[in-house]
Amino acid sequence: MSLPKFLTEPNPGIYWSNNYVVLDFETTNASKGSALDPKNRLVLSVWSLGPGHPRLQGGEASRFQASWSNEFGLGDLVQDIRDADFVVAHNAKFELQWLERCGLDLGRTLVWCSQIGDYVLGGNRWQYARLSLEKCAERRGWAGKVGLVSKLIKAGVCPSEIPKRWLLKYCVQDVALAERLFLDQRSELGREGLLPIQYTRCLLTPVLADIERNGMQLEPSAVSEKLLEVEREYAKLQEQMEEFSGTINWASGPQVQKYLYEELGFDELKGPGGRPLRTKPSKRFPQGQPKVDEDTILSLKAKTPKQRKFKKLFAEHQKQYYQLTKYLRKMGECCDEAKGVLMAEFNQTNTQTHRLSCTGRRFKIQLQNPPRKYKPLFKSRRPGWLVGEADGAQLEFRVAGHLGRCEVALADIESGKDVHLQTASVLNEVEESEVKSEQRQDAKADTFKPLYGGQKGTRAQERYYAFFREHYSGITETQRGWVDEVLEHKCLRTEWGMKFYWPYAKMSKTGYLKEEPSICNYPVQSFATADIIPIALVYFWHRIREQQCRMYIVNTVHDSIITELPPEEVEVFHALSEQCLIRDVYPYLSTVYGVDFTVPLGAGVKCATHWSGSDAEEYLPGQDFLDQADKVRGGEVTYIAEKDLYQSRIH
Repeated sequence: MSLPKFLTEPNPGIYWSNNYVVLDFETTNASKGSALDPKNRLVLSVWSLGPGHPRLQGGEASRFQASWSNEFGLGDLVQDIRDADFVVAHNAKFELQWLERCGLDLGRTLVWCSQIGDYVLGGNRWQYARLSLEKCAERRGWAGKVGLVSKLIKAGVCPSEIPKRWLLKYCVQDVALAERLFLDQRSELGREGLLPIQYTRCLLTPVLADIERNGMQLEPSAVSEKLLEVEREYAKLQEQMEEFSGTINWASGPQVQKYLYEELGFDELKGPGGRPLRTKPSKRFPQGQPKVDEDTILSLKAKTPKQRKFKKLFAEHQKQYYQLTKYLRKMGECCDEAKGVLMAEFNQTNTQTHRLSCTGRRFKIQLQNPPRKYKPLFKSRRPGWLVGEADGAQLEFRVAGHLGRCEVALADIESGKDVHLQTASVLNEVEESEVKSEQRQDAKADTFKPLYGGQKGTRAQERYYAFFREHYSGITETQRGWVDEVLEHKCLRTEWGMKFYWPYAKMSKTGYLKEEPSICNYPVQSFATADIIPIALVYFWHRIREQQCRMYIVNTVHDSIITELPPEEVEVFHALSEQCLIRDVYPYLSTVYGVDFTVPLGAGVKCATHWSGSDAEEYLPGQDFLDQADKVRGGEVTYIAEKDLYQSRIH
């Protein structure tokens, strides 16, 4: 199986073709109508053919088509999409998952998602809540989705229970509106030079539609053990809190206020002008009330031993409560009720930087940012298989080095300099040769903070931040240029075409600009994790299919790709990681964006029985993979491969 032409010869100009299909499905409404819920079925399918579609050219069909068939009776729709250059839909991932149930090969399907279209046009100005088909129409002054059917569906009435003629009229209206929106977006994105970004975002959509079918597998015994451990720790903290604070009801605002500000004697937090930061004024409390929310409590300044002891105990208590309620208890429910398979949905239109976000489905656990210590609770679902993780090594630093054309960053990357060792050296005022391992580990959190506008902290941190700005002056000067551009134009046009907006950016008399961290951060984070990693992920998914591998992708986390794979495909996984995270990225950026990336890209891989196994045994290149795999199957080791892959400037 070869790669599709839209990857071997990527060309956003394909979207100027009028050979397209516009599609909308009406489905039963379990799990919001998701095709991943086997209880759901198709109720109605409506599609229109673009004026350049072969069936229209041959006079074989009218523009609008409709079918009340289930997924097994939509051969005409599937063939129409195969004959088109691309398919158009609003929130296209939803339709693609249904099309896969209809028998369409998503690996051969190019899509235009009109929800993503307005997201790209908006930059960082609006998110999912403002990107419905109705909202997109309202912004253009068009009539949106109004009428009784729309109200019924929003009220939870299943489309299967709505009179057919009403539903048909409603669905035809949606398809016509989606086509009008697509044509308007195509013109505007073309004028703004944003078609390449739309192309990249939409290449990712079928990949995510497929990945969402997999979910990730928890190990029930490990979850049970960890849950019991943390529940016991939490119970002890509860007892300590009760001993320390007495019988105070923490759900009672007046009781907490009295305890914090009278008994413990904390000073209220102050805002500009020294005024206390309080709740909104009301008739009963015209001056507002002292705040007692968690963030406020954690921000209070402790001056006495009792205050310090309370803050430490409160922070530990809240941390354990958060871990239990947000993760471990839900993981336990998942193991009891769904055999430990956690399903999640990837959101392409939620963040201001355009990187993906993630929403848990049934158990509301998102898979992108679980605490590192809980990642080893995930394993492969097949006996003897492994969890493989490939990531872009120090990707955001490399992107910043490229955007800043920073010669020092380039030299450090090419020489393989240990930048975390450098950070620890500056923070602790010792030579790099004298840095201890724990100092290096602790320094990681500070290494790249200056990329995001970080300037304030402890004296040691501020010393390091100043060093970073001076040492990597190319990056610093570029970021200053971004700030100046935003102050003048209220927006920033990036090298690859993306536009970000700060309409209210204004420098204070003291030289403070509250938008500065986001101005410094967005271009770096966006190019790295909303463009480069998605490009790599798209190629990785397609190359797995091309090589007819048994491995499959189960997750993606900002700068990484997570798979499940058999031990005999570990070497293939290494090769694909290098190919997709490095070699495929350069020509794509050059061809699609006109960007010749000037800094070496890097990649690293891990293959373990569990996700990011912490007590891992390092793989040495001379060892035999199959011998190691046998040990894994026998449970002797938890980890069989970890190595830094190639740094490459190949174009």
